[in-house]
Amino acid sequence: MRALVTGISGFVGGHLAEHLTGMGDIVVGLSSTGKWPRELEGIAARIEPFDLAGGDDAALADIIARKQPEAIYHLAAQANPQASVADPRGTWALNLGGALTLLEAVKSSGLRPRVVLVGSGVCYGNPAPEHMPVSESCPLRPNNPYSASKAAADLLGIQHYLAHGTDVVMARPFNHAGPRQSSTYVLSALARQVAEVEAGKKPRVEVGNLDIVRDFTDVRDVARAYRLLALKGQPGEIYNLGSGRGTRLADALDTLRAKAGIPIDVFVDPARVRPVDQPLLVADASKLRAAVGWEPAYTIEQTLSDMLDYWRKSLS
Repeated sequence: MRALVTGISGFVGGHLAEHLTGMGDIVVGLSSTGKWPRELEGIAARIEPFDLAGGDDAALADIIARKQPEAIYHLAAQANPQASVADPRGTWALNLGGALTLLEAVKSSGLRPRVVLVGSGVCYGNPAPEHMPVSESCPLRPNNPYSASKAAADLLGIQHYLAHGTDVVMARPFNHAGPRQSSTYVLSALARQVAEVEAGKKPRVEVGNLDIVRDFTDVRDVARAYRLLALKGQPGEIYNLGSGRGTRLADALDTLRAKAGIPIDVFVDPARVRPVDQPLLVADASKLRAAVGWEPAYTIEQTLSDMLDYWRKSLS
């Protein structure tokens, strides 16, 4: 299958490119820099420069017409909720504007590839207890520019399907993690700090609220789900993507500490405790499972072990 991946040089993009090429797909990626990070240079996929926030529909339509992808995976985004608060305009420009640029370019290209539009489970905000675990019917209550822009992009995808017949499916992944993830995300931050303490680079792990429960899925399972949606998802439909299991951050840290080669001290830093932290968010991904036959293959223990090993190697 010929595939085009926006945001291919990012965390999820790199793992998706590895999965797609491993399945025999011919992959071309777009990124704002047009360059692979050093640790991804071995991936057997071409990469080209393109800035989706720039909004050049015609230029992207030309790329699509030349590459003739059978599937397009739209990952390019400003994906950090905290960063979106600091730069709401930039977040909206890329997350909604970039999706619009892509869908309009697909329409103009004269082709009809399957588009997997990647949103986020955080668009549900802080669901009421009766909506837990969270299904696709849960009301949208986004509480930051990132989640709001992702919810709007999903609505754009539905509108494009209804108005233009665009072959688009929307994925709403909940929290995901794995090796190579930035330490601005919580599990990677914990794994990095444990590796730093092991290496003698810091005296202790500093944390915020560890009572939060999240549904973490391994990024490699997420990549596999995206390809299955490209093959089997129903156009115009939204699919939650998550393990269906909640992991308490304190338990995740305990798992990492147990894997460490030395005792790991922990300090709760009041500055890291955010009173607005959402206490519980777990996905109901039964619709995805029924549609494409996906099940997660990685346990949270394996994900954490691989993340810790990644940071050990990076710090050395």
